[in-house]
Amino acid sequence: MNDKFINALLETRDLKNSLYSILKHSFLYHSNKIEGSTFTTEALALLLDKNVVTGKHTLDDVQETVNSSYVFDTIIDTLGSKITESYLKNLHASLMFNTSLHAKGYSGIYKTIPNMIIGTNTKVSQPFEVQAKISELLEWYYNLDNITIKDIAEFHYRFEVIHPFQDGNGRIGRFIMLKQMLENNLPLKIVSWDTEDLYRSSLSLCSIGNYESLVSYLDSLNDFKEDYKEFYVL
Repeated sequence: MNDKFINALLETRDLKNSLYSILKHSFLYHSNKIEGSTFTTEALALLLDKNVVTGKHTLDDVQETVNSSYVFDTIIDTLGSKITESYLKNLHASLMFNTSLHAKGYSGIYKTIPNMIIGTNTKVSQPFEVQAKISELLEWYYNLDNITIKDIAEFHYRFEVIHPFQDGNGRIGRFIMLKQMLENNLPLKIVSWDTEDLYRSSLSLCSIGNYESLVSYLDSLNDFKEDYKEFYVL
């Protein structure tokens, strides 16, 4: 892990307008907006900094936005810890706590009903396939040496086509990608809502064994570490 960057994150966790709060706000704003959140950047800042909700939002949007803040903290707190099936389920349970999905009993468990990636023809795993495929994915990942952005792109695509949870797969997948980039001292790329179409099309162009479109998309994004290096490089 990049000690200077990680240390700067940890040291500024409780400070406003710091490296930690900037990364948290930027990541959550873009990742949630991709999934339809109606929070503006200003409204999100008020929620994160002052626990104040402004504007018109569904109850699920408010709850999931609050929950995503805690999931972000968990990602940072668990840097260096292995991704396991229970870890993934705990992230999902945290993200969906007190939402309509939680009320239906689908929070923190693998999907029990077939689902799909809306707007694509991508075939995703059936519920009975999920556990074995997630186990296979994690085993593959932790047998890698010198993890690269290509490996993370492959993990992300394979995770998304497994689509292990009833809902929330995109957000969980991007949280995991954040964790992996930080842990492996890689450029920190935030999937932005204004490049959502490129992101989705790059995923749709991937197939098992071919991840170049997603790699190219990630390479095209700005490196958060470079953009904010004055916050942690003396």
